[in-house]
Amino acid sequence: MFTNEIKIMLYVDDVEKNAAFWTDNGFAELDCQEMDGTLIVEIGPAVDAQAKLVLYDRKFIEAHSPEVASNSPSLMFASEDVFGLYKKMQANKVTLGDLVQIGEEYVFNFADPDGNYFAVTGK
Repeated sequence: MFTNEIKIMLYVDDVEKNAAFWTDNGFAELDCQEMDGTLIVEIGPAVDAQAKLVLYDRKFIEAHSPEVASNSPSLMFASEDVFGLYKKMQANKVTLGDLVQIGEEYVFNFADPDGNYFAVTGK
C-alpha cells in the first residue's frame, strides 16, 4: 500500500545552488547526503511536509538512469499568503511571471536557477 508521503525527484545542474534557492524562498532542508560522490538534498515547504523535493545532480542521473534525466515535473504549490510569497520572491530576484487572478484564487509562476518553471496558487 502507498502512504501519503510523496517525494518528487528534481534533476538539477547544481544541487547546492538549487538547495540554496529553495531555502532562500521559504523551504526547509530536510536531509543532505552524499552518494557515489554526488550530493543529494531533500527539501520541503515545511519540516513536517508530506510532499518533498529531492534534488539530484543531473549528470549523476544521466550516468545511472539516462532514460529519465531530461524529465521535468510540472508542479503547483499552494500558499496561504500568495501576495507575501510573491513579494519575497521579487525581493530575492527570482524570475517571476505575472500574479493573476483565476476565479477566487491567485496564481503565478517562477523559475529555479536551471530554468525549470513552477506555479503557485493561493488566496
